[in-house]
Amino acid sequence: MKHQAYFTRALKANDPRYARVFGKLGYDRADIVSDDAAAVDLTDTGGSADDLEQLRAEYQVSVGKKPYHGWDAAALREKIAEAKGRQA
Repeated sequence: MKHQAYFTRALKANDPRYARVFGKLGYDRADIVSDDAAAVDLTDTGGSADDLEQLRAEYQVSVGKKPYHGWDAAALREKIAEAKGRQA
């Protein structure tokens, strides 16, 4: 979730009016998770860091260039399969 500077400053002001209003809006709840964080949790494949490093090395060998650092293990497997399909 994007940093909300106004809300943050208002909550830190310790003004009971802000606390009451923002509490009704749900900003005082600790169990709320942003949409970005929920999306990351749903798409996590559970691969380890070692597995990711191995996939990056395999991608570099099969394609001939370094992989994009933002790709996860599933995306790397897909790209490696595409590269092997083109080579065959």
